[in-house]
Amino acid sequence: MRKPTRPREQGRGERVLPGVWRLRLPLDLPGVPHVNAWALQASGGLVLVDTGMHDRGTMGHLEQALERIGHRVSDIQLIVITHAHIDHCGQAPPLAKRAGCEVWMHPNWKLHAHDDLDKTIEIALLSGVPAQPLERWAEARRGMGSGQAGTLYSDKDLVPGVTFETDAGTWNVVETLGHAPSHVCLHQPEQRVLLSGDHLMGRVSQYFDVGYTPDPVGEFLDSLTVIERLDARLALAGHARPFTDVQAHIDANRREVEARVSATRAALADGPKSAYEAARAVYGEAFNAAMASWLITLTRAWLVHLQQLGEVLNDGGDPVEHWELAS
Repeated sequence: MRKPTRPREQGRGERVLPGVWRLRLPLDLPGVPHVNAWALQASGGLVLVDTGMHDRGTMGHLEQALERIGHRVSDIQLIVITHAHIDHCGQAPPLAKRAGCEVWMHPNWKLHAHDDLDKTIEIALLSGVPAQPLERWAEARRGMGSGQAGTLYSDKDLVPGVTFETDAGTWNVVETLGHAPSHVCLHQPEQRVLLSGDHLMGRVSQYFDVGYTPDPVGEFLDSLTVIERLDARLALAGHARPFTDVQAHIDANRREVEARVSATRAALADGPKSAYEAARAVYGEAFNAAMASWLITLTRAWLVHLQQLGEVLNDGGDPVEHWELAS
């Protein structure tokens, strides 16, 4: 007998605070079943924080989620993007056009929003990924959409000092680089609420864009300190239910970084390794075809961090780069 198929999720909306709603939008990504957009009441309309990615039916899911909170696309007065990853900004251009509103993003979105498959393959080869599995992965990727509708753009730089008004109060921009070079959090100080994007999530699940800034892991750790000083009591994250134990999440992320950096250092103890070889050593059985791209990127981030600390050397790659402990 065939097992019943799991019903496809639908977009839905739920009230979190007066004038603040979570819009839960389904995703078709491995291990990432949904993303949150956040609708903030503002003078009868909405400020929309993040948009979900562009894929089959995704605009309909957003429209359905808005309908459940008593709103529609035409009510959106401003779109604010926490960072330029497709699951957070993929629908921004058509939404802004339909609503007749602006899109605000950190200026570093230009560094990484238009990466292509050829660049990803080049980095994978430099990291030592074997040709056959890389070819299979690349072929699968070629059959997928980009996740981005239209041409991404920003009408205003979302940097510290910029604010916007909602019925819940004034929201301040907090630069939180690391996960992405364009990442910001949004803070409402009177209610001690933090819209944390992918900087803090419901569980520790880290990722860093590598190659755009000198040390994304170090930037992430610095950003945790920035967020810690805000003393937020409620976090509204990009991929989780709202949570109140903000300090515990900060501490858990610091422990995870320390553990993975230590494991990466230990992986090089018996000699130089490519990022691919180091990732297999660091992650063991968790390293598989579905997770390989994610874990190799993470391992490159750990290696770059150790290099910035002066603990690891890189031979430059010819054609594969290798990393070794500094003597």
